[in-house]
Amino acid sequence: MKKTTWLVIISLVIALVLFISGVVLGGVDELVSVFHQGELNISLPFIKTRDIEKEFVNIEELDIKASAGDFEISEYNGDKIKVVAKNVSRKTELYQDNNTLIFKENFKIDLFSINNNTKVQIYIPKNYQFSEVKIDIDAASFKVPNLLVDELEVDVDAGSFKADKIIADKTFIDVDAGNAKVGLLDSKKSEFDADVGDIKVTMAGSESDYSYEADCDLGDIEIGSYHGDGISNEYQYHGGNRSIKADCNVGSIIIKMEV
Repeated sequence: MKKTTWLVIISLVIALVLFISGVVLGGVDELVSVFHQGELNISLPFIKTRDIEKEFVNIEELDIKASAGDFEISEYNGDKIKVVAKNVSRKTELYQDNNTLIFKENFKIDLFSINNNTKVQIYIPKNYQFSEVKIDIDAASFKVPNLLVDELEVDVDAGSFKADKIIADKTFIDVDAGNAKVGLLDSKKSEFDADVGDIKVTMAGSESDYSYEADCDLGDIEIGSYHGDGISNEYQYHGGNRSIKADCNVGSIIIKMEV
């Protein structure tokens, strides 16, 4: 069971306990009033936060698990990779395993919301080339300006992923109920999977540079000049050596071409 599912269950249990307590104590009206004023924000006492700042060298791979809050990868003029994390769970892990930088961020649970005060900034040198980048997003927001990587894997649960430009040999983007958007993707092999979420991508070059497969159940799918009708779409196009595979359930996949 995913962490977001446990989060919902725990929040509902706490809400039910407070509601029953309010009825017993005759304070329902006051409780509702405080909630609507946005003043009810109860954190579980066993979840504590901290700030982290570390530098790394000889990094070839990124493995990032983002639970909640705002994450961003930014380029700068230095020669090291720096991570500045604010208000993350004390159980958050940040370390280097051989040539892989690993970040595992855990939930800070509030009564009615996930902690959105978490902010994680990852600074990388300009034009830095990674061999592999894995980004796993639960309910967080993740932004990337420019990324050079051999293989990219992005998995979005209920959060969001946004990138300005990505250059990769292989790209895999899987969206459950969240959304992913890439301003320009220059990739030799690309695979997109949307369950109930949305994926929007602009591919480098023209439609004739690609061969692609589209498969969609009840969702919306567009690739270049192809537009699905929303009912069990299956389509193949044989063009250039670059490949695209897109599969959606009831979500939406919109893939446009640069030219």
